[in-house]
Amino acid sequence: MVKNSIHMNGLLKKTTNCGVYVKVLTEGCYDDFYGIIHKIYELEFNSTTSPNRVVLFYCEWFDPSRAGTRVNPRFNIVELHLRLRYGPFDPFILATNVKQVYYLPYPPFRNIDKRGWAVAIQTKPRGRVDSNEVEEDVAYQLDQMSQPQEIIEVERITALHHPDGD
Repeated sequence: MVKNSIHMNGLLKKTTNCGVYVKVLTEGCYDDFYGIIHKIYELEFNSTTSPNRVVLFYCEWFDPSRAGTRVNPRFNIVELHLRLRYGPFDPFILATNVKQVYYLPYPPFRNIDKRGWAVAIQTKPRGRVDSNEVEEDVAYQLDQMSQPQEIIEVERITALHHPDGD
């Protein structure tokens, strides 16, 4: 779905639904991280019965500190500075752990203190219905263990160091 173009961080984006949000436990407290999806990877784990898939997002994260993220106390909305990024390199996140957001930049004629800032608006992905039911996590493993190959010969261990070295 293509929406109006949006100019963010020097790039002309054709879609406005490339934003993600996740609440992360860091150093004993929860922090909100907002980012932009740059790439989507689908990893497939083959098993004997059927393939299992995991979707990963490669994201660029906005700065979660007070310099890059603030909550407007009057309207209780999250504002992000579009030029400030999160320093540590941690780009990957599971698609199941994020919520979709889009970023609405302030008009250029606004006050100087709003230039370069955008509002993060949470949205529901099209075709997805939220429910209060708890989803059961599916482990990506087989229910039964395969039988190991028969051990033919076992070498006896006499010492834990090599006679020619340390």
